[in-house]
Amino acid sequence: MKDNLTPKAKRIWEAIPGNIRLKILNNVWCVQCKDMRGIGNFTGKIEKGMLVLRGVCTRCGGEVVRVIENE
Repeated sequence: MKDNLTPKAKRIWEAIPGNIRLKILNNVWCVQCKDMRGIGNFTGKIEKGMLVLRGVCTRCGGEVVRVIENE
């Protein structure tokens, strides 16, 4: 899986434990599938202080977004 994150987004993403990152990547709402799916081929950047991952649904290929709020 190839990812493309800004430097700040990459630091935040890599600070998340691997098992949690995997759960995040496999828990994305797809509007087209109307179900929880995986996100693939994603990019990431910080928007309004939150990590935002944008990619494609691993099932249908539609656009999906996953927002990870700061704790």
